[in-house]
Amino acid sequence: CAMQIHYDVDRIKHILQSLTRLTGISLSFMNTEQEYLCYCCPPGNFCGELFARDPQASRRCWVSDRRLLTACKESCRPEGHICHAGLFDVAIPIVKNSLVVGYLVSGQVRLPDSALPEVFRGDPRLVDLWNQHPCYSAEQLESFMTLLPRFLLAEAIQVRHDDLAYDVADYMKQNLAQKLDIDQLCNTFFVSKNTLYRLFEKNYGTTVKQYLISLRM
Repeated sequence: CAMQIHYDVDRIKHILQSLTRLTGISLSFMNTEQEYLCYCCPPGNFCGELFARDPQASRRCWVSDRRLLTACKESCRPEGHICHAGLFDVAIPIVKNSLVVGYLVSGQVRLPDSALPEVFRGDPRLVDLWNQHPCYSAEQLESFMTLLPRFLLAEAIQVRHDDLAYDVADYMKQNLAQKLDIDQLCNTFFVSKNTLYRLFEKNYGTTVKQYLISLRM
């Protein structure tokens, strides 16, 4: 693998559960493959009731989350949207040492000017639960999501670079017929130029460019 990431899942779950209880905001954490490691949702809320009544609602929610995460992965910056149920979601990449080490999604939040979709308005129970949903501005939610990774990165996510130089070197050996450059290598391995320069100097005593030249001689 290009990098070794250790997730303290119990610690991540504890942090997200505590914040969910405090704010009423649903929080999910995914690894770099966008696989769910933790999902925290307030009990008895609008979405839980909707999922219990309509099995397809959960599927629509999953599709909505996938679209949001794809946009986040492609832009490598926070992305937000209104989901199929009219609630606001935000996804952010969690970055450590210039590497994306996971993704955080918060959601099921009412914006001050949002409205319950018309399809749900005939159900008094759903209307009541909608009105009880936490209401934050997009700016408040994005600020909250920007601060949250500091807690995760400080205690719950550790990145090891021990094998990264070897993995990049092996990739170069296997792809000598292709056009290789530092930008392409950094994009492939989710690493900054400075980190890659430093690792090659430490492990091979040379630059990435000189190492590639030596392979092709």
